[in-house]
Amino acid sequence: MRQRRSTSVILAAVLLAGCATHYRAQPAPGADDRTGAAVVNVWYVPGRALMCGGSALLAGAVLTLTLGQDYEGPARLMHGGCAGPWTVGAKEVRNAVADQ
Repeated sequence: MRQRRSTSVILAAVLLAGCATHYRAQPAPGADDRTGAAVVNVWYVPGRALMCGGSALLAGAVLTLTLGQDYEGPARLMHGGCAGPWTVGAKEVRNAVADQ
């Protein structure tokens, strides 16, 4: 009976010591963010190129059909398809994960 009690006390002490030293690990920014950005860019960059090229074709068609009279619409098309960053960086990946 004495051995069982001392074993229980030792196990309880080990459990309490383990819980007392537990802390939440902080994610280190670095390689995982760069890897995620590289994977995202495999799809994002060609998609941006297709959107920009498509909007350029549509803008040219609108300018041709309206004989240059409607230039605000094609300008909005080009701005929507071609403006902004063309690649995703590690910082954007980290910010997207932190926002969730």
